[in-house]
Formats: sequence, C-alpha cells, structure tokens
Amino acid sequence: MAFRQAKAEVVPVRFVANRLEFKQSIADDGLNDVLLYAEIERIIKLPIVHRMTDQEVEAYSRQHLLAAAFDQGFRFFRVQAEAGLAYQEAGGVLGEIGVGWGKTLAAFHIMSVAVSAGIKKATLHIPAHVLPQLLSDIKWARTRIPINYSIHVLGGLEESRRRDLAGSGKKGLYVLPYSLLSAKDAVENLEAISPELVICDEAHNVAKKTAARTKRLIGYIDEHEPQLVALSGTITRKSIRDYWHLVKAALGDNNPLPNSSAMASEWGAVIDAEGCSANTGPLLPLVHWARTHFPEMRERLDESVTGFRTAFKLRKGSVPGVVSSGDAEIGTSLVISNAPIKDYQTCEGWASLEEFMRCVDEEWTTPNGDEIEHAIHTFKWNYELTCGFYNELTWPTADVFAERNKIARDEAEETLNKAREHHAANQDYAKILRRFLQEAAKPGYDTPFLVAGNMHQHGGKYVWSDLYDAWRYAHSLDFPGRPERDRRAVRVCAYKINAAVQWAKDLEGKGGILWVHNQEAGAWLSEALTLAGVDCLYCPSGQASNKAILDPANGCKKVVASLPSHGTGKNLQHFEHQYWFQWPRPADAAEQGLGRLHRNGQKADELIVWRNATTLFDDLNFASCVNDALYTHQTTGNRQKLVYASYDPLPKMFPAEVLRQRGFENHILNAEQKRMLADKFGV
Repeated sequence: MAFRQAKAEVVPVRFVANRLEFKQSIADDGLNDVLLYAEIERIIKLPIVHRMTDQEVEAYSRQHLLAAAFDQGFRFFRVQAEAGLAYQEAGGVLGEIGVGWGKTLAAFHIMSVAVSAGIKKATLHIPAHVLPQLLSDIKWARTRIPINYSIHVLGGLEESRRRDLAGSGKKGLYVLPYSLLSAKDAVENLEAISPELVICDEAHNVAKKTAARTKRLIGYIDEHEPQLVALSGTITRKSIRDYWHLVKAALGDNNPLPNSSAMASEWGAVIDAEGCSANTGPLLPLVHWARTHFPEMRERLDESVTGFRTAFKLRKGSVPGVVSSGDAEIGTSLVISNAPIKDYQTCEGWASLEEFMRCVDEEWTTPNGDEIEHAIHTFKWNYELTCGFYNELTWPTADVFAERNKIARDEAEETLNKAREHHAANQDYAKILRRFLQEAAKPGYDTPFLVAGNMHQHGGKYVWSDLYDAWRYAHSLDFPGRPERDRRAVRVCAYKINAAVQWAKDLEGKGGILWVHNQEAGAWLSEALTLAGVDCLYCPSGQASNKAILDPANGCKKVVASLPSHGTGKNLQHFEHQYWFQWPRPADAAEQGLGRLHRNGQKADELIVWRNATTLFDDLNFASCVNDALYTHQTTGNRQKLVYASYDPLPKMFPAEVLRQRGFENHILNAEQKRMLADKFGV
C-alpha cells in the first residue's frame, strides 16, 4: 500500500512544547502519579493517521475488489477501505462505522486481507437474529470481493455438531452468534477453534463486561492474544468503560485510552456524560496536543471538561487502527414526522387509561395497585400504558399451580400463601423505600438497588430504622422456589392501534414496516390490521420471521416487526415506508432501527419516519432519546440520525433535569451539547 504511505503524512507529535513544560506541569499540579503523565505522553506520541483521499479509495478499490465488480462501477465506501488498510497497518481495528456503511462487507474483506497475511482461522461474532441476513450477504459479497477462505457457520447447529465443527481443525472463518457465547460450551468451542483473529460485528453486544458472553470472549482474548476487529455504529451508550476493554484488545500499543483499568476510570470521570470530575489539570497535555495538530478546532479546545472531551475525540479518531464513518452522508434524506392522534379522548377506554397513567405519575401505583419504588420504574408502566395496554400481574390458582409444578394441591396452596405474604411485606417495604428515596437519599444509596446493597453491608446505620426493619422482614419471608405472579396483557384503549391501522390503510397498496417493542403491542396491532382487511405480516422473533422480513417479495406488505428482534443488523431497504408504533428509549436502539431502511442502497430520495407522540410521556421519551444521541455523537464522532434528520414538526425538548425526575435516566449534557440541542431544536 505504497500509495497510502506516500500520501498520508504522519504528523510528528510534539509533547506540549517540550519536556521541560511536561515536568513543570507535574510540579504545577502537585501530583505524584507519574504513571498518569507517562500514559498521556504515550498517547499523544502515537502517530496521526489521516482520512484516505478519493484517489486513495479508488486505488484501494482497484486493488482489492474483483475486477468484474470494479469494472461495473462498484467501489468500497471510504470507511470500508480505511478499515481494511487500518487492519493491515495496525493489526487490529476499532471501527466506529455508522449504520448503513457496510460493516459486514468490511468484516469479510478484513478476513481476506488476514488470510493473505497468513491467518488460518478466525471467528466472526454477530447477533443471532442477523444470521439469515449474513448468509445472504455472503453470496452477495462473493460477487464483490475475493473470499479466499471457507466459512463455517456454527449458529443453528446442535451442541454435538457445534463441538465437532469447532474441533475439526478446518481453516477459515467460523461464524458464532453472540448467543453461543452464553452457551455452556462457549469456552470449549473457542479453545477448539483457536482463532488467531476475532471479528465482532455489532460489537456493542460485548460492551457489558459483567455479561457472561463478554467475560468468555475477553477471557479468551486476554489469554491467547488474537487480533481483534471490533465494529459497531453504536459502540457506547454513556461511558468509555463500555468499550475500553475492546479498544485495548484491538489496538494494543495504539490504545488511545490508558491501559490501566483504574486510570481509564479516572478519565471516565471527565469524559463520560455523567462524569463527576471537573479536574482536567492532569489531562491538559492532551488539549495542548490537539491545539497543535488541529488548529481549526482551537476555539473548542479550552481547558474545561468540554475542551478535554473534544481533545479526546480528536486523539481517538486519529490513532492507527481507529476508523469512523463520522459525518458521512447517506444519499437518501431522512424526515421524522410526528402525527399526534386527534380526538383520542373520545376513544373507548381512554378515561380508564388516563386514570391508570395518573396513578403511575402521581401516586406511584400500578394498575394492579402495587407500589412503585423509584421513578425509573414508572417508565415501564407508562411505556405500555401510553400504547393502550398493560401487563396485569395475577396469582395463579392453586389448581393451576399444582398442575404446572406437578405437586399436590395442598402444597400448591401453602406455597402460594407464603408467596402472597412475602409480596405484601415487600409492598410495605416499597412504600417506605419510596419515601426514603424522595426525602433522605444521598449519593451512593439513591436507587433501590444501592439502598438494598447498603443495608446488606451496613445494616440500618445509614437508613431509617423502619426502612431497615421492613427490608429485613420482607427478606425473612423469602424462600427458595418462591413463585412470581403470572402476566396477562390487558387492552384498555385502542386509540393508537386505530391510528396505526389508518396509516397502513392510507398507503393504498404500498408496503411498510410498523415497529413495535412489546409482544402484546405486536399481537394486538397485527390482529387489528387483519380485521381491517390489510395485507399484514407479523414478524416477532424467530427464524420464520427473520426469513419473511428479509424477503424482498414481502416489501409490498404491511409488516408488524419487533424492534428488539429485527432492529439491528438487517438490510430492509426493500421497504420505504415506516411507522414507529412504539419509540424506543435507548438512542442506540433508535439509531440501529432507523438504519434498517435509511442506509446506502435505499432507492427512495426521501424516507419519512412517522411516529405518533400524543401524550406527555411520548414527548418526554423522544426528547430523552434525542438527548442521548447527542452524547453518542460527541463521544464517537459518528453521525447520529436523530441529530441530523429533518423534523416535521420539531419535537418538544425538555431540560435534562426534568427528564431525570420522570425516570428516564438520561445523560446530563455538557455545554457544547446543550448549544447543539438549542441550535437544532430551538430550546
């Protein structure tokens, strides 16, 4: 790749002004932690890698694409070419590649490059529900790039067949869905395959370090040190801790974060959206470095928390091995349009639904009459209620419980009575806990989980005595095998169902996707569409649904699709119209879902995303989602669809403090993000 080396100048890195200034900064700060400064010195001395030029992308495509595909006009996207080149130069990749920019083809291409360099075996990890899409992508990819290796798919195989294939010793790429990393034979299969390269597509699936699948995969990487390629358009929700372990494993000496876990946490206290530290003194050399090498950004590189965050983003995005789609545009414009439902108060059942929502918001009680402990728990109930239903919790009868568990009726009755007694005691505890959280909670024990942990460790030392007594009494009534109540969906008011059905009917023969989150929402909506004579296809989770939604022949139908099952990894560009019956709370879920249709290859000039925000909760939920998209944008530099979409009309925005009081647990925005919010939405 001589053309790359010749044209991509690596700028020499000066450390602040000179080493005397570095030593003086230590003295000025009065800090003894020389290791911290040594890490910063290491990080700012890493080479600077520039974006490939159009000419370089053209040359790279000519070299690495099949001749027939190149002659027909196919080219790598810039970020795909950069990912392949970054792997060659750095031996690992952190690819912050936005939705729709071809992560899967990039993964196949990197494997081709790796095989040419002598790699014999690798694993590719993907979400399980994306496997049907991947099998289709393999056929497509073979017509674009040389795939000089065998592909072995372990997903869908029985345990014995997985074990045999993993231990076969065959060279090539082994496809292991993330779900298989949670299986009991996960470590055994990884050890049997012994991959020299691990590729994680949608790598945010192994962001949570406490998850079993993350521990198993990172454990293998730590022990055997294979190369790592981590690709995701939504690598983080709120913290550098979401991806620190991935960056360290993928980039090695090029890690733009401290190699020490404890030191990375100290950085997180400044970088993270909820960072509690404003002490940027030890980190100022990074700001000085950014001012030197990115002079066009000097106005934003002050010595505040915001300045350091900007400097970190610039450093992370320019080290060898990191590639990002950044602000790259997709040709199809995106418009998010809200159509509040008219005359919803006249819909049958609205009065009951409104009263349920009032009780949740004002009295913190569920439609079942249960006490709600904390503001964040009101979200679950309002998320269902604003769509017209809720999940009722009821105790099974003794006869049903006895049959279900194959026990005598007397034993079933006794077990249920003990469970009811425990539930009543837990309700008394929840009532006191809610009052404590409102009146006396302090940092360190200001959530139900933290309060319980505090009492478990310190007894009643830091809490009210009646709270501790209630907690201890409820625990004394708990017992192994205690049954939970059954769930039964209760449909209260069809005001949103009716509006969605009307939207589908107005399409007049055109296909479209209606996104839902809850199973009951999907079942109810598909039933209503069918009753209204709409050609409807219901796609919850499962292989049959995966196959159906990916089939372009179904692009003319109205498809009720589960967002958790189909909102990640799938190419659904054969659809143009979409209606979000339930808008997700997490910003990454919205980004991924929007990217199923709004992606390169979409033929429509404009995509309109319809939503139905009608209640105050709907507006709060959407505002919280946008709020967090701003954080992701600033942290990763990836273009977020919620930030750059056009709106008709502009959505309602609320201060972050108001959102938090309502239980949304959103990020607290810094000054720059607040300015961006004001510029975009006029708040």
